[in-house]
Amino acid sequence: MTLVIAAAITLTVLVFAVLVYALVGHELRTNEDLSLRRESDRIIQLIQTDPNWQGFSQCTWVRSPACAQLVAPTPAEDPDAGAGPALPITGQMREVASGGSAAFFTEATICEDPIRVYVRPLPNQRALVVGVRDDRVLASFERLGWLLAATVLGALVVAAGTAYVAARRGLRPVDRLTAVAEGIAQTGDTHIRIPRSSTTEIDRLGIAFNTMLGELEQSRRQQEQLIADASHELRTPLTSLRTNAAMLKNPDLEQRSKERITGALEHELIGMQSLVEDLIDLARHDEAPSFVEDMDLNELVLYCLENAQRRYPGIEWSLEGSRQQLLVKGERARLARAIANLLDNAGKFTPEAGKFTPEPGQVRLSLTVSEGSVTLDVRDTGPGIPAQDLAHVFDRFYRSTNARSVAGSGLGLAVVHNIALAHHGTAAAHPSPNGAHLSFTLPLAGAS
Repeated sequence: MTLVIAAAITLTVLVFAVLVYALVGHELRTNEDLSLRRESDRIIQLIQTDPNWQGFSQCTWVRSPACAQLVAPTPAEDPDAGAGPALPITGQMREVASGGSAAFFTEATICEDPIRVYVRPLPNQRALVVGVRDDRVLASFERLGWLLAATVLGALVVAAGTAYVAARRGLRPVDRLTAVAEGIAQTGDTHIRIPRSSTTEIDRLGIAFNTMLGELEQSRRQQEQLIADASHELRTPLTSLRTNAAMLKNPDLEQRSKERITGALEHELIGMQSLVEDLIDLARHDEAPSFVEDMDLNELVLYCLENAQRRYPGIEWSLEGSRQQLLVKGERARLARAIANLLDNAGKFTPEAGKFTPEPGQVRLSLTVSEGSVTLDVRDTGPGIPAQDLAHVFDRFYRSTNARSVAGSGLGLAVVHNIALAHHGTAAAHPSPNGAHLSFTLPLAGAS
């Protein structure tokens, strides 16, 4: 991080230095070329003032700021040579004199002095070559280059120091977060939390990390609770299975007793199968359905209703509401399990005819369509759900005081809630003056 920050600052200063060098150099050259143009204009005015003026072929003022000479298309046509040194004449200068090339700037040397040269055409097949000493401009370029190089090096040193300090201060909260993460990885202790930071971004990261730790801790508690409760729930039927299996080994056992024990074994196995399936479904939590298909919720509810009627024949079952096709998307087996658990919950708590009452209990189902979703309401005439238990009926292994006398693991409604979440739906318990009222809502296929 420190190197990245230092490199970024240095690169910025370097780009700035290059731009300054280019802009200042361009400005120096522009001013120098402008002075050459003006000098050439002055000499042309001199030539025009004196028609007999023949010019010169030597650089008369070589040690002065500027010098000038005339050039013809060929060396033989040049003016008579003087006593002074001359600028080097190139073929391109001869082309300007003959009209074959446009005016241009170039560099040359005379008496080891650098010269900036401007060549422009004149009438009558001649060219004017004007030169000015370039050593001062070149010296300015050199001084500017050294100054900018020193600036870049100084910026590199300052940037490295500043970046190191800033990075250490900025990364200190990250170091603390890393230490906490490593501590959790080593000890497995999810109670540790990240302290608040003065840096907004790091503070947001710490809050998100603490939230994740809280959810992880809650998930861990739920897993431990699930294992503990599952082992407790499985211990009783396993003990019963072992006892009944041991009794069947008795050779003197009567046939009637064998049939009774076999029936009890079958009942225990069915209960264990249901418990294991509930545990498997809870382990999937709100996992998305693995095989999604369109299905008619009416048909699925009727199928589950027929099974419930066979299991609880002493109860009066009814289905009200829309009979039109109600298409929903989801995993058929899991949705069927959720509906079956709702009906089984109602069947267990609804009194059958002849049990404490001559009249059969009732379970009323209704399907209602509203705003792109369909809701299955299940109402029974059992003891109902106390108001203080409404918010907890979908918790794992939760058993209200009214339910502790009824066989069950307390997982059925938790499975309903998880399946509803996995299908982007909801499950809810509603207050009711007579019996219990549970609902299961799913979005209709094609609804936004």
